[in-house]
Amino acid sequence: MKKLIAIILVAMMVFALVSCAGKTGDSGKDTSKNTEQDTGKETEKDTGKETEADTEPAVSTDPIEPLIDAFIEDNECVTHGKVDIIFNFAGDSFTMENLANVIRDGAGLDPGITVEIDEAVFEDMKQNYQDSGDGGGAAGNGFVWVDDVPVTFTNPATEEVVEKEIDFSFRKCLPSAEIYPDGVLGTCPEDSDATMKMAYSKLIPFTISAETPNYEGYEGEYTEEAVKAFFREATGLTDEDAYDLTLVYFDPETRGESFYVVFSYKNAPEGKFDPVWIETAF
Repeated sequence: MKKLIAIILVAMMVFALVSCAGKTGDSGKDTSKNTEQDTGKETEKDTGKETEADTEPAVSTDPIEPLIDAFIEDNECVTHGKVDIIFNFAGDSFTMENLANVIRDGAGLDPGITVEIDEAVFEDMKQNYQDSGDGGGAAGNGFVWVDDVPVTFTNPATEEVVEKEIDFSFRKCLPSAEIYPDGVLGTCPEDSDATMKMAYSKLIPFTISAETPNYEGYEGEYTEEAVKAFFREATGLTDEDAYDLTLVYFDPETRGESFYVVFSYKNAPEGKFDPVWIETAF
């Protein structure tokens, strides 16, 4: 009898130990799952916070006046003291927005920096530009000079306001509509490539006018490659590493229609356009 009772007690103890071990195991699994889930959520939250912290501000808080001063100093023509900018058609190209962008980009200012000119002052400049005709193909031609234009620069991030008076020379280059439609910094006439300026005189005989709407002397194939080769030989600007040649509005299917011959100096200072051009038709 005593042995039977002892066996029953031992069995009850073993059952109790097995039950405790099973509960402990289940509790461990649940804790592990909760820990993994909670850790994942925290990681996502932390990552989000780090991403926001690492986001660059829309506008730099660095002072803008040094950049503006450097822009004026680097781009003022030594001879005339003017900042040269090339636009094309008055309505599409010579706008306050485009002028502001050319200045802002040239100065290396953030897009959020505002560049403003009094509306009445700008309208006067635009009217003078519009009245300047079709511009001129050689460096030094087709310029509209404007002195002492008040330009206001504002950094919205720091409320820094810088006011400068800038002298401008705006050059009208109609074919640049297909190359730099929104305007571009130009070179001072004295800084334009000398070889290209001298070659311009060799382009003049091909220029058309109301009296002479077509040049009759061309006998080659009417393809872009052949026409380019013709003008490189005619001008002597055969170095393709130094001189780019663009035929603007040229279409081999519409012979007799006018197009522009535009040479530009590839080694002009970065961000500047140095062209000579004519309008012709074959």
